[in-house]
Amino acid sequence: MNRFAIRWIEETSSSSLNLAHKLHSIVMIIITGDRRSGTSVWMQILQGGGFQILGEMFPAHWKDLMEQANPKGFYESTLVQGINYHTNPDPNSGAWIPPDKVTRVGVKIFADGLVKTDYAYITNVIFTIRKWQECAASQVRMDEIRTKSSAPDGIEPNAERAQELPPGFRWWQANFSIIKDTRTRRYPAAVFSYAALLENPEKIIGAAFKWLGGGNAAAAVSVVEQSLRTQKNIRLPNIDHDYSEVFDEFYNTLHSNQQITPAFYAKLVETDKKISQEIRAILASK
Repeated sequence: MNRFAIRWIEETSSSSLNLAHKLHSIVMIIITGDRRSGTSVWMQILQGGGFQILGEMFPAHWKDLMEQANPKGFYESTLVQGINYHTNPDPNSGAWIPPDKVTRVGVKIFADGLVKTDYAYITNVIFTIRKWQECAASQVRMDEIRTKSSAPDGIEPNAERAQELPPGFRWWQANFSIIKDTRTRRYPAAVFSYAALLENPEKIIGAAFKWLGGGNAAAAVSVVEQSLRTQKNIRLPNIDHDYSEVFDEFYNTLHSNQQITPAFYAKLVETDKKISQEIRAILASK
């Protein structure tokens, strides 16, 4: 198991986990992170390892376009926006996911949805993070694909506004919000970088499945291919903000399994305040 994840779980989450299991028999495996950070691969891994998952392989109205970005599928649903009164019961079908009936089900919930998810549904969270440069480049690619479709996007309602932000800002909002939410609500979470997964899938998937207490890790490993990394040696010119060093330090801390110290967390909080102010100013000027 990822050393950072072990410390995170043991130091912040054991009491929350025990309480959740006393209240409910739920075992909801949440895959979270920023968009284009490896969440789809982790959904494929869960399915390959024998877990039941929620979500479509491709949005029905976008399959032809989206398949080129991720040929093995996204496995998304309206629950990417979180499990709460807006999405559960499903606003279209009326289907309801009761917290006392779910067992060993994987679902993708993006970072902005995780922070709005009812605590009763949070049992195990796998948080995947990717270098901000790679994530930003991949998001640009996805945005270009999306502009080719006139179909409404019911899964990412804020995509257009997000495109107005400088490179890396979306990445920061997503990933720091997970850290902050985990420290606040103290639910069990394990973090694995996308790079670590591709470099050693046997180790990472084995550790994750051991933590989850089930699944066929050997079968799941076959899902991961080096060809999944479609953005290599990314260089983003014209970076118009001064946060690249903080972004790199934040990513490297998680990637290398280092503990987030109180001093470093204070630095992250201060950075978040500055970035939030800049984002508000950018969106207000549009």
